[in-house]
Order: sequence, then structure tokens, then C-alpha cells
Amino acid sequence: MIEIKKHVAQGFGKGELYDILVQLQNMGLAVGGEVYFVDCNFGSDSPQFGNSWSTPFKTLAYAITVSNANIAAGAAGWASRNSILLKGDSCEEDLTVPPVKCDVIGVGSNDAFNKTEIKGEHAWTGSGTLMSSGFYNIQFVNDGAAAIFTVADLTGLYFGDCDFVAEADSIHAIHITGTTGHDLKVINCRMINDEYDDPFDTAAILIATTTTFWNLEIKDSFIEGDIGIKIDTTNLRNGILQNCTVVAEDLCLDDDSNDLLVVKNTFIQKSANSTNDMLDYNVNLAAGNIATGETNTNDAPVVAN
Repeated sequence: MIEIKKHVAQGFGKGELYDILVQLQNMGLAVGGEVYFVDCNFGSDSPQFGNSWSTPFKTLAYAITVSNANIAAGAAGWASRNSILLKGDSCEEDLTVPPVKCDVIGVGSNDAFNKTEIKGEHAWTGSGTLMSSGFYNIQFVNDGAAAIFTVADLTGLYFGDCDFVAEADSIHAIHITGTTGHDLKVINCRMINDEYDDPFDTAAILIATTTTFWNLEIKDSFIEGDIGIKIDTTNLRNGILQNCTVVAEDLCLDDDSNDLLVVKNTFIQKSANSTNDMLDYNVNLAAGNIATGETNTNDAPVVAN
């Protein structure tokens, strides 16, 4: 495999361009869009910056503003997808504007961690302004008691290979609210306690739209909280939880919609347990799960001949 990070800095060698483009496309990076560079330790939020590691922007917020303006400038950008390469130890920002049709990719390192860290809480209102935002290889840490992400009327948000760390009594890693919403993907991510073993206080993931939510996909992830995942909406369409490990003090899964597909997960409760007090879900939409804790280990749903 071509080392993309190296060639972002050094340029493409002879004969490698096609392979690079294929890998970028597979990773969701900008092919046909713009690429912006951000270094939280070194850079300047000036219009002439942001086009290389030699002249990066200073903040992610500024890069998002520039990228969003590029997408909205005319027909040539409307169907494009931009990328922002983010380097820094701990970038302290509260993002108030989402990256529209853009992927934010963490590169470099943060001391012992192989991910760029963004420290803060991010509150967005969708309803046409939040469209298709992606974050990859980033560690999110809160510095207050609010959710790390609070998004109303979601219209596309994707997390891949990201960590969410509960600090300062954070209530949620991801909280989706508003009237309706669609398209949340959480793939190969971790939602974990801080060093004081303090999980997300209410639920690591909370889907709480007042009407229908479409297209929820949570796969191959580790999720820990007082409640693991709570679906608090009247209807869920095209939702799946698959190949995840969910650890909770209370319910591992609380699905009030009864519409979530629950396939091949491991649910762990940190106390005396039974399947009934670990899971609130539609057993008719579940298969191949294991529910375990201090006192019992069961198939979920229970398999009978």
C-alpha cells in the first residue's frame, strides 16, 4: 500500500498517482474537491495560507469556513467533496459550524496517541446547513459537562476510526436532537471513560428526534456509558447496530422505537444482570448477540429449539 501520509508531505512518485487516487477515493478524501491543511501548533488563519504544510491554517474553524465558502461558491463546487487535513496535539475549539460536504482527517500524532485531538463541545443546527460532514482518525475530548456533539435536524454525519473520551462529566458523546434527521454513521470508533473511570453520564449515543430518524449505522465500535445507546424517537428507519461491544452501568441498549436491527453484538453490564434489565429492544429484529455481566451470560435473544 502507498503511504498516503508520506506523499501528502513529499509529493507523488512516478507511477504512483493512480494508486494514490484510488486510495484517496476509497478513504473518502477529496477527489475533485479542495484539500486544506491545518496545524494547531503552527499556522495562520489568513486567506493566503492553508494550501500546504509549509503554510497551514491555525484553526479548524477557519478552515471549515473557507471550505464551506468554496462548496457554496458556484455549481462547480456543489457536488464536490473537500478534505481538511488536521495536525496538532490538542486543538482546543468549540465548533459552531459544521464542515459541509467535507471530510476532516486527523494526521500526525498527539503524544502517546496516534490521533489528533479536538478538545471542546460542538453544537450544530442542521435543517439544510449540516450536509454530509465526515471526521476520521480524530480523538474528541470534552472540557465541560455538555455533550461532545449536539446536532439538531441532522442531514449527514460520519465518524470513522474516532475516539470520544468522557471528561468533565460529559453527558453524551453524540446527541442527535430536533424534529427529524437522517444519516449518522459511527464505524470503528471508541466511546470510552476518562482516566478516572467516569463514563458518559446519561448515554454515550442518544438519538432523540421528535419524529422519524432515517439511516443509523453503528458498527465495529466500543461504546461505554451509564447507558450505552438510547434511541428515544418514535420511529427509526434503516437502523443497524452490528459487531459492537457495549458496556454500561444501566441498560446497554434502550431502543424505544423498536425498529433497530441488533446483530452480533456483545453487551456487558457492570452489575448483577439479566437480559431483561440490560436490553430494551425488539427481539424480532435481533440475532447472534451475547449479553453478559456479573451474574449471567445469555444469548440475546434467547435461542430455543
